[in-house]
Amino acid sequence: MCRQKNRNIFRRLEFKKFSFLLSSFLLLSLTSCDKEEMIIGSWNLQAVLVNGEACTDSTQFHLQTKYTYYNFFYMNSLDVRTFANGQPTASSNGFYKFVNNSTLEMRFTLLYQQNEVKAKIKKLTRKELNLEYEDNGDTYLLKLYTN
Repeated sequence: MCRQKNRNIFRRLEFKKFSFLLSSFLLLSLTSCDKEEMIIGSWNLQAVLVNGEACTDSTQFHLQTKYTYYNFFYMNSLDVRTFANGQPTASSNGFYKFVNNSTLEMRFTLLYQQNEVKAKIKKLTRKELNLEYEDNGDTYLLKLYTN
């Protein structure tokens, strides 16, 4: 009798452990999303920090306006849209790729200037994307948001 009781307790414990592991796996699979999938969409540039300070001089770097959008598409296509001299401007030959899990490389031509950026992904959620890169000794942090 004691042996049968121990066996039933063991089965219940195994079932509870299995149920916990299964529900944990399902929860993780539903809430986690691949970075390459999460980045797809239109991202609005809301803020730029240069060496940790907010950049307000939009003439210094025309992409530092809240009217700039980074549009990431499937097949690694990238489109950057902004206003320059009061006119809407779109990039050409845009391309992006993940170098590794925490680095994003972007290339595009805007206003006849080839731009090549290798940025660290500081934050990526369904609503927020923060990219940090260095240029001429300065550290830039781009804060982008999506709806």
